[in-house]
Amino acid sequence: MLVCLYDGPNRSDLLPLVYTRPVADLLLGGMTLAKRWSLALDAEVVVETETYLQETTPSFDLAVMAGCLPNPRLLSAIKDLKDGLKLMQNGTMIAFCGASSSTDKALETFEAIGIDAETLLVRYPWDLFSKNAHVLVEDASFFGATHNNKLNETNQQHGKYPVMIGANVTSFAAVYNTQDGPIIIDDGATVMEGALLRGPIYIGKNSVIQMGAKIYGGTSLGPHCKAGGELNNVVMLGNSNKGHDGFLGNAAIGEWCNLGAATDASNLKNDYGNTRAWNYTQQKFISTGLQFCGLIMGDHSKTAIQTTLNTATVVGVGCSIFSMGFPRTFIPSFSRGGSQGMTENNLNKMLNTAAVVMARRGQDMSADDKAILTHLFAATKQLRH
Repeated sequence: MLVCLYDGPNRSDLLPLVYTRPVADLLLGGMTLAKRWSLALDAEVVVETETYLQETTPSFDLAVMAGCLPNPRLLSAIKDLKDGLKLMQNGTMIAFCGASSSTDKALETFEAIGIDAETLLVRYPWDLFSKNAHVLVEDASFFGATHNNKLNETNQQHGKYPVMIGANVTSFAAVYNTQDGPIIIDDGATVMEGALLRGPIYIGKNSVIQMGAKIYGGTSLGPHCKAGGELNNVVMLGNSNKGHDGFLGNAAIGEWCNLGAATDASNLKNDYGNTRAWNYTQQKFISTGLQFCGLIMGDHSKTAIQTTLNTATVVGVGCSIFSMGFPRTFIPSFSRGGSQGMTENNLNKMLNTAAVVMARRGQDMSADDKAILTHLFAATKQLRH
């Protein structure tokens, strides 16, 4: 069976993280949404997304809205779908069978099947970190058969949940507290001496936890990340660095980002009130419904040494932030500057920097990568002026 994961009608609510990827490629828990659905349905998956990311959608047998998280009742309802049926929840189509895309006019004639089972949905960027701890605990079952290597005896573990170790993991003299959830360390990862980890946590393939780092629960690091200082309930999609001292909490960080030494990002207002963050759909700040919300950062963005960021700051793609003091809490894509003000980042310089950064991870910037960023530079221009 070939399953299509479509972005859904609220895709823009997940910007800036999905400027450069389909919704299905977002990381939650110990895997992407695409891998989660592939395992849940024992099927190969394809995606339907924006045409600048993928020109055409391959043919498929069944389609599911990528931001939905599988649960037993939802899976049963999806597996029962036949041609001409669509699954609806709270007025939103979350699955269908028998149409060529999620915008196919034929869907208007499909019979609607309601489902009243509660379905977790990744709707906004802050859903990634706010739901992450719960999902990580459930994800341990996916890793049990393969991540069963032993920790070196110089490490300490305390707690009822397991530390799940993949192949070729290096860890000496670190402390693992699994009282509140598992710690999953994927293949090739390194946890340096003196690191303190409190589950639930996922450390992605070939990622590095620096000496003396403090990593709190609800944190997931995708592949090839570097983490140091203090992280609490952070999701990094992959290939990003926060390698030095400084605090990052309740945050969602894209790929190819770098947070300079002593970068600190607030996650709590002084009055302990509800946080508000920029929403690209409504073009205004909206309530997150959360007391704790930190940095939301799109791909290829950077902060300089000792940068400070206010609560619930949203940074777009391709930004360079440097200043003493707090910059604005919404920084449009391809901006550079800080508290003194912002100007437009030079596209060619940004692309050159991105190519250098990617080469450090052994990856070349493809023509498609460059085309996507060039498209976004033009598409986001009105937000910079």
